[in-house]
Amino acid sequence: MGLLDTLKQVKQEGFNAETDSIATNSKLAAGKYPVRFKSSQVSVDKASRTQLGIALEVVSGKDKGRMEFIYLSFDEGLPEFVLNKNGRTLLKLASMLDIEFTNKDLADEVATNEALSKGIGKQFEMDLTIAANKKNPDFPYRNYDFKQLISELDDSIDEDELDLPF
Repeated sequence: MGLLDTLKQVKQEGFNAETDSIATNSKLAAGKYPVRFKSSQVSVDKASRTQLGIALEVVSGKDKGRMEFIYLSFDEGLPEFVLNKNGRTLLKLASMLDIEFTNKDLADEVATNEALSKGIGKQFEMDLTIAANKKNPDFPYRNYDFKQLISELDDSIDEDELDLPF
């Protein structure tokens, strides 16, 4: 896409240079999305906590190609409800990826990351909900649930509509 095409698209999206901010929120809105497990990695956050970073890519619909990043930490010192939520999220994600963790896989985040990498490319549905954060309103809570994608096949295909060579 060249300069002219890019500017046309920005204008079509409703951008008003006189009143709108340049920065936009690139996070996905609440909703249900068909996603692909793109990658995972181990990193250290600003508070020096080790975390698993999960990247999910939307595979269809108006948000196709957009990414959602989920960060899970299991470090001591986090509130129990956060650890429980992160644990449930990790187990549900592993279920969507057809991964059954062994004790060795859960020895640390690096081993867990290696086990998760076996699921790269698998697709499932992500249900994203967003809740207000009273302590920090600029950063609402992003809550996830996952389930298997259900393929909806159209059984109403008319054989006359098919262009078959025989």
